[in-house]
Amino acid sequence: MSAFLVRRLGQALLVLWLMSFVTYGLLVLMPGDPVDLMMAGDPDMTAADVVRLKTLYGLDRPFLERYGTWLSAALQGDFGYSRLFAAPVTEVLAPRLLNSMLLMGLAFALAVAIALPASVLAARNPGSLADRAINLLCFAGISVPPFWLALLLILLFAVTLGLFPASGMTTIGDGGIADRAAHLVLPVVTLAAASIAQYTRHGRAAMVEVLREDYIRTARAKGAPERAILWRHGFRNALIPLVTIMALDFGALFSGALITETMFAYLGMGKTIYDAVMGNDFNLALVGLLLATTVTLAANIAADVAYGLIDPRIRLTARTGT
Repeated sequence: MSAFLVRRLGQALLVLWLMSFVTYGLLVLMPGDPVDLMMAGDPDMTAADVVRLKTLYGLDRPFLERYGTWLSAALQGDFGYSRLFAAPVTEVLAPRLLNSMLLMGLAFALAVAIALPASVLAARNPGSLADRAINLLCFAGISVPPFWLALLLILLFAVTLGLFPASGMTTIGDGGIADRAAHLVLPVVTLAAASIAQYTRHGRAAMVEVLREDYIRTARAKGAPERAILWRHGFRNALIPLVTIMALDFGALFSGALITETMFAYLGMGKTIYDAVMGNDFNLALVGLLLATTVTLAANIAADVAYGLIDPRIRLTARTGT
């Protein structure tokens, strides 16, 4: 398993390098550059100022030379300076990354905690009232746009009932754990809704298929308790395809976080990357997008580790390289 993980880490680093090259190129191709934006905001700038600034930022050098300089600095921990926030990129992104990871982690945990029991309940008696009700809720969860759900939750639970704050991360003058948790409730539910529906549908389909296998019928014929059949024999095997969906979805949560963070004025990575791209903040947008890629790659490696924990045969395959 260790050799397999080393190989997967090597592949992840290669993908990350390719993504850095492509992303750097795409951002360079965007119309305008930092000096052009400075000129738009300062009509007193002269042609000499423009030449001096382009030389200072390295904009007068060839693309590969600029990329090589950036990559060399990045490998030493220097990710540049954010023009929008007038601060080093690491200082801007570090707290926002933690905020986003907290939001995504809670949404992911909520989705797993609800979806797994619901998928087993639906698959236990296909076509039952519980199965149809769960399918209907899943269809609604997938169909409802996140921004619409966010508005609905704000109107119902913040404006009408006053149970939770409508936006922000803390209340001015408070900032305790309970206050922070109250501010997270509505964003977490909004971000988790689609994942709950997706996990439940895939989990139900996998469980229904597994429960039709011969070894399940054999276990029932031997008189094994239904609870053991469902969770020990059925659920464990149904988890393998579901883990893939969860791993891919965790990386995709960054996209959902963009809308959720914007709707609830939550200071996270999603909104920061959006603002950086729209504001042509080259360094901030580049590092933010690479961080999103890193999270997706890490989720996929975690899925590989989970495969081995769920099914020992996969560990054997990884060791033998077959």
